Amino acid sequence: MVFRGSTTRARKTANLSPQPWRWSHPRVLVEHPDEAAGLAIASCLRFAGYAVAICPGPRGHGPCPLTGPAGCAPAHDADVVVCSLGYEHEAAREVLHELRTRYPDTPLLVDVPSEIDADLRELLDGCQRLPASATPEQVVAAVQGLSGHFAEEGSPSA
Repeated sequence: MVFRGSTTRARKTANLSPQPWRWSHPRVLVEHPDEAAGLAIASCLRFAGYAVAICPGPRGHGPCPLTGPAGCAPAHDADVVVCSLGYEHEAAREVLHELRTRYPDTPLLVDVPSEIDADLRELLDGCQRLPASATPEQVVAAVQGLSGHFAEEGSPSA
């Protein structure tokens, strides 16, 4: 049965809410404030065999759970985190700082502009960088490039 137009309506009313993982390794958390871009990245990662959760990051709806005492379950259980939050905003930098502090062994792939300030450069030390506006295919290639990390967890299966 085909429902014409239902996909568009569903996307407009969808409210992404990260939930605990339902799949096994390897797990990728995609943090992206643009819902369509986050879904495109997630779709490519899923097609490549990864379990994926999506989070819009801090959007002004109160503090990000990651920065609170309870932390964030999807970030806690992720094998890799892809961050595309726009680091000109202090709230996005705070999220990146918390990810680095709370989960120091979890690889971070961070979408960064070519021009960055000294504070952001220091915060990004040790993170894998993606070019600003990386395509979903570039993100998948970068995640696949972390194969040494996933070898411990188990390799992705399609």
